[in-house]
Amino acid sequence: MSNDPFLLDVREPLVSVGTPHHVTTAGAATVRLGGEMLGVAEGAPVEVVADITNLGESLLVDATAHARVTGQCSRCLSEISEDVSLHVSDVFGTTPDFISGDDAEEGEEPHMVEDDRVDITQLLVDEAGLNLPFNPVCEDYGQTCSDATPAPDGVSGEEEVVDPRWAALADKFPDMGETGNDGAEPEEDR
Repeated sequence: MSNDPFLLDVREPLVSVGTPHHVTTAGAATVRLGGEMLGVAEGAPVEVVADITNLGESLLVDATAHARVTGQCSRCLSEISEDVSLHVSDVFGTTPDFISGDDAEEGEEPHMVEDDRVDITQLLVDEAGLNLPFNPVCEDYGQTCSDATPAPDGVSGEEEVVDPRWAALADKFPDMGETGNDGAEPEEDR
């Protein structure tokens, strides 16, 4: 049997209609869940707890993955590490034509049971992409941003301060400061 925590064995639910079966798996995440700034790293430990119910020609899979997300605050770049739970629920067909009539959408491939297993990997990737913040900040996780956070430049209009994170680019592109406030090139450069 595979050590993939996102691949759930459904042999028992396949032979027992109507009764939910409790399945728990654990292992290393086979893919990254989440964005670049915050996510469950590939290879990080994950536990999946699922209830699988046989509906006749399909299985209802109701699963929650428990893992630790790691990343950086998009404002001050401090490390963020937090336990999260990602919940997914979907139907997996046991026969290719289990969805028909008005419920069948053109060109949409239904999830299928393959080799007595269901693969919830893509469901979890989608759930993490939709629910984990793309630009996480410390405040989202009960932390305070580092005092080393540079003040935004060009916002108050009082003084022009170069953000230290961009200072190296200012040396390489000295003429970038000559554009107007709207970002357009000066008249003489057109």
